[in-house]
Amino acid sequence: MSDESRGQAGSVPEAQAVAARLRDAREFLNLSQQFVAEQTGLPRSAISDIERGARRVDMLELKRLAGIYRLPASYFYGEDEATAANSDPTAAALARATKQMGDSEKQQLLRFAQFLQRYDGDTDTDTKADT
Repeated sequence: MSDESRGQAGSVPEAQAVAARLRDAREFLNLSQQFVAEQTGLPRSAISDIERGARRVDMLELKRLAGIYRLPASYFYGEDEATAANSDPTAAALARATKQMGDSEKQQLLRFAQFLQRYDGDTDTDTKADT
């Protein structure tokens, strides 16, 4: 396994968390690995390896993936969660609550949060997503 984790940023659990966030983002958007591969110029097997944590993702690849998934690259390293938790008590409570949830519950919560974000009116975030 040392070949798999060699060159990974951070520890193996952190690398697995990045891989899981990438997979979850793709699945949430109902995108196939083949589609993502075509959009990034990476082989489909590379997307699979990245999502399993068997291959590290470099910064340029992460930026391309983040663009496809419409998320900041920092999200995949968990930096957005830490920033939100430090600045907003509600976000911190949500982060604590999600630690006890299963994957499907987390996906439902994320979908609901995105629904609420869109429902709160046509703000700049909606306009940016449409362009």
